[in-house]
Amino acid sequence: MSNQLIGRFSSGAWPWVMLVASAFIISTNHILGRYVSGEIPPFGLAFWRVVVGAAVVLPFAWKELINHRETIQQHWKLFTLMSIALMPVGNALVYVSYNFTSVINGSLILSSQPAITIFAAWLILGHTINKFQLFGTAVAIIGVLVIILRGDITQLSSFTIHSGDLIMIGGTLGFSFYTAMIPRVPPTIGPVLILVVVQILAIAILIPFYFVETIVYKPVPINIESIMVIGWVGTAIAVVAVGLNNIAVLALGPAKATTGLYCRAIFTTAMAMILLGEPLETFHIPAIVLIMIGIFFVTRGKNRPREQVSTQLTEKSN
Repeated sequence: MSNQLIGRFSSGAWPWVMLVASAFIISTNHILGRYVSGEIPPFGLAFWRVVVGAAVVLPFAWKELINHRETIQQHWKLFTLMSIALMPVGNALVYVSYNFTSVINGSLILSSQPAITIFAAWLILGHTINKFQLFGTAVAIIGVLVIILRGDITQLSSFTIHSGDLIMIGGTLGFSFYTAMIPRVPPTIGPVLILVVVQILAIAILIPFYFVETIVYKPVPINIESIMVIGWVGTAIAVVAVGLNNIAVLALGPAKATTGLYCRAIFTTAMAMILLGEPLETFHIPAIVLIMIGIFFVTRGKNRPREQVSTQLTEKSN
């Protein structure tokens, strides 16, 4: 079923529709991450997010999980690395960062992901980087620097990064390497199965972080707000949005799929202004323009199909 799903939605406008839809849903993750900062601890939120997500997906994927158990066991290192990159390094650090920085700043910093994803795709998949992608990456990075410097270039001489921004950069690294690793998964493992395997492993990986956070910092409060937030991030975000994003990455390749990050930045900025009352600072405008220009050039280029990537990686290992 998963392979048929990939084939059906791997051409035309469908991957881009899924990418934009995923970006919109994930935007709410950033709004909620800021809204509950200080109320729901970050690793607790990340832990219960994957618990709920796995519980929702597993009933639809358990047969496929059993049928492909040997392939999954053979590639357990890859799935473990993907789980580490996505959850404790990626999502949990994003939740941590929103205790120290604004949603607008955080979402725009995440737009630096294409630069890291292109490098990660070259490192992990052997993808080539063309001159357009290099130029687009450079322009996007300049846009992020405008955010970090708060639009004041004179700060470059005494350059300091706010703790929230630095943590967000760490989260961006996690997302970038996760995105680049998806095409390394064997073609027989579909997007739904990728999702459930990564979430199950993430539960085990997050347990010690959650345990320490509960003892040292605070436990996840048991109230209506926490249940609603965890329910949303565990279903709409961890299942629907991440699932759509996985399909889009498999169809478009990791470099082009980073376009979703820019859409996410736009959606998140608008939501932050409307729902959280965050101001759009003057320096945000040139940053957004630079990032949008970067989008165009980063998406200039072709990526090899997933099957070709898997075949060539196998040949190299023999």
